[in-house]
Amino acid sequence: MRGIIRLSGTQAVFATKTIVETPDALTLSQHSLGIETRIVLRQFAPFPATLLLWQEGRSYTGDETVEIHTIGSPVLLDAVMAALIAVSDDIRLAKPGEFTLRAFLSGRLDLPQAEAVLGVIDAADNTDLKTALLQLAGNVSAPLSAVRTLLFETLTQLEASLDFADEEIPAISEAVLQRTLNDALGQIDYLRQKITQRGVGEGKPKIVLAGPPNVGKSTLFNKLVQKDAALVSPLAGTTRDYLEAEIDWNGVPAVLIDTAGIGDAPTDELDETAQTKAQELLKQADVIIYCEEETADGRRRTAEDFADTAAANTVFFQTKTASDPLELLVQEVGILLRRRPDYGMLPNTALRCRESLIAAGESLSRAQKLSDDSLIALEIRNAVNQLGLIDGTVHTEDILENIFSRFCIGK
Repeated sequence: MRGIIRLSGTQAVFATKTIVETPDALTLSQHSLGIETRIVLRQFAPFPATLLLWQEGRSYTGDETVEIHTIGSPVLLDAVMAALIAVSDDIRLAKPGEFTLRAFLSGRLDLPQAEAVLGVIDAADNTDLKTALLQLAGNVSAPLSAVRTLLFETLTQLEASLDFADEEIPAISEAVLQRTLNDALGQIDYLRQKITQRGVGEGKPKIVLAGPPNVGKSTLFNKLVQKDAALVSPLAGTTRDYLEAEIDWNGVPAVLIDTAGIGDAPTDELDETAQTKAQELLKQADVIIYCEEETADGRRRTAEDFADTAAANTVFFQTKTASDPLELLVQEVGILLRRRPDYGMLPNTALRCRESLIAAGESLSRAQKLSDDSLIALEIRNAVNQLGLIDGTVHTEDILENIFSRFCIGK
């Protein structure tokens, strides 16, 4: 078993030299190369260690960094840390999330990427991990950076023409300005779609079973959740309320919901209430599985047969027949789940970004309707600042505290 101690800061190499047998071997020119040595402490016989070194600007935090890889004994590791801390009053244990906070403050990561680090740590399944890794790779940061750069360059040119009106600085044309605002709004709308669609920040995606009464929705529900969760009867109208269960749908955590059958007309007040609730759930659904019995010609119907009425997130499934295997249903629904606009963005990031993206979009929309360049510049600057709150180029202490306090020590 191996234990790892990471030191980051201006005294990282100096402190490490005080506890190793070959201090002269620690030169930052050997950037990230493994140095084999032994740790020497008074209370123990020398024991082996491998040192990894990073120069300032090359490490995770951006600071000079040393990693000590040694025997994973808690007693030994505690002794090594105590010896390092005793070197100087400036050497201390890191606070929760401090390594990633330093990486953010040094420009190695932006805020969405820092949140993705926590997402990787907290990932409960492969889907959570893939989502966090996508965000860490920049699927949120890249479009944010592009639109912010576009707006900032436009703002610079606009303010320069206002501040130095007597100089021969070419003013930005109305056509170019409107095109820039349109392009920026389009990119912001794309980001807003990632977080303002149904279900984002409100939990897992919803898969809703729908169809006429007594078509086999509850039987399908039980097959999918692999237990007798729903009451099944040959009598129509058995399901009067909705039933939901968490399910792993082909790698995507989701909620499966069984609804009451939607008939031509409610038979009583209870049936009317059940159908109304079913309609509400359909509006909230990320994916709808519409259940129907096998057609007379045996043909499997698709959304194309209902082009005028079926939503794009609807999958048709023929019940009470063996001709429509569950494998195909699982595959089709899985594809729709992965097409959701928020796929690839962590819920915490989505919640934090929501208001800033809305405010930025509103500022740009107002700018499009203005004719005074100074007022247009004011709205564009507000949009730039709102986007800065998302990527962290504009930040406050409470925002940082809220994000990094959720990290564990050592991250």
